[in-house]
Formats: sequence, structure tokens, C-alpha cells
Amino acid sequence: MVSQKTQKILIAMIVLLLLGFLGYKMFTKETVVLENTIVPSNTEIVGQDILSLVEELKAISIDQDFFSNPLFSNLKDFTQTIFPEARGRVNPFAVIGSDGSLSLPQATSTGGR
Repeated sequence: MVSQKTQKILIAMIVLLLLGFLGYKMFTKETVVLENTIVPSNTEIVGQDILSLVEELKAISIDQDFFSNPLFSNLKDFTQTIFPEARGRVNPFAVIGSDGSLSLPQATSTGGR
């Protein structure tokens, strides 16, 4: 019979050999270069859906008689003018008073007093 110490050494050597073999296979794997790549026929070309939408949009035509219709002519424009507003601070996260945007203009006197 083989002693327990010899069995443990034998098992350890087999495990180390397996780990070494697996490590060797993982790190020395050669890259496979495909010389003739064939695109399967069921794959779509990238952007094909956009191209088909463009073709559909080109086929759309607008009836010009719509613009001469009295219903279209009676439409009213309810747009409102948007007035520009004062701009805020240059850096809204800066400490107040550090950017100089809060300084008030000083009044100058033009008189003979």
C-alpha cells in the first residue's frame, strides 16, 4: 500500500500539473484570423431603416390647394412676443460678490456745487 503522505503528494502534483496546463492553454491561445469573412444574408445593413424612411418621405406630396382653402386663410396667429430678460451672474456657483456682477454703477454729479 501507498502511504497517506505519498498519496497527498501525488494528488498535489496532479492538481499542479492540471493548473499549469490550463494556465498555459489560456495564456498562449493564438488569435484566429479569418481571411474570408462572409456576411450572412439575413443581417441588415446598418442604417437601412433610416434610408427606407427617407425614401418614404420623398414619396410624400402636399396638395397645394390646401393653402387656398378659406379655412386655412381664416386661421389667426396668436403668437406672443418674447422679450429678452436680464442675464444672471457669469458663474452662478461662485461666492456672492467675487465676480463683480453685483456692483452698482456710481452716480456722477455734473454741477458747479
